[in-house]
Amino acid sequence: MMAMTYTIEPTTHGLSPIDAAVLMKKYVALMGLINYGTPEQKRVAKAEIQELDKTIHKHLNSAAFETAQRNLGFSEEDIDAVTQTIV
Repeated sequence: MMAMTYTIEPTTHGLSPIDAAVLMKKYVALMGLINYGTPEQKRVAKAEIQELDKTIHKHLNSAAFETAQRNLGFSEEDIDAVTQTIV
């Protein structure tokens, strides 16, 4: 009997691929501001990324995030550092 393997494909519910790419690029830019911006830029970026997070999570599945993370070259440590910074 052959074992079945399932893979989850990246999906963008209700978004075109270009719209999803733009949102992810904006997310990356905001993360850059959070890590390297002035105190004011960090404050604004944190507020914006929290709102953007709500939109992104409605439209992209976890596989889309993993694909973006891999394609953008983020390590798990990078993602953890950003997540801790945002909270």
